[in-house]
Amino acid sequence: METDIRKIRRMARANEAEVDEFIERLKGRRISKRRLDSALRALFDTIMPLFDCTKCAACCKEAYVVLETEDVARLAGALGMKRSEFRSVYVGKNEDRDTCLNRRPCPFLKRNLCTLYEWRPDSCREYPYSLAVDSTEKLDNLGANYLVCPVVFHALERLRTELRIS
Repeated sequence: METDIRKIRRMARANEAEVDEFIERLKGRRISKRRLDSALRALFDTIMPLFDCTKCAACCKEAYVVLETEDVARLAGALGMKRSEFRSVYVGKNEDRDTCLNRRPCPFLKRNLCTLYEWRPDSCREYPYSLAVDSTEKLDNLGANYLVCPVVFHALERLRTELRIS
């Protein structure tokens, strides 16, 4: 299994159209949510130990960091800010109208490490496993993260082989 981040990125870009087609076929197939969630979790469990996320941190650099109310309170507290102040400085909306950090890369990322790791948002704590919860409803996000996360890349490549959807 390839672990070089640059090589994975090149392979992901080369396979992007095929993966997009696979995602569209998967949508049309109406695969059971339980089956897909289980398959993705098992793949993530197998693949995650092979990667050191601090060598990559692509999710922190490229993905939206979605925030819940509790995340805002936790982060604001860690920074000694009022929630309203934190919101005005750091919070915005993405094109899906999700509340998220207003810039990428994450402003709390330094040298591929989270400076607020103990207080990080739940979306960061759960990534990429969050893509394996109600995954049939998140297929577009799964496809988008194929280009971001080496673990998601390998999981989708294996899933394409295992499911052989035509």
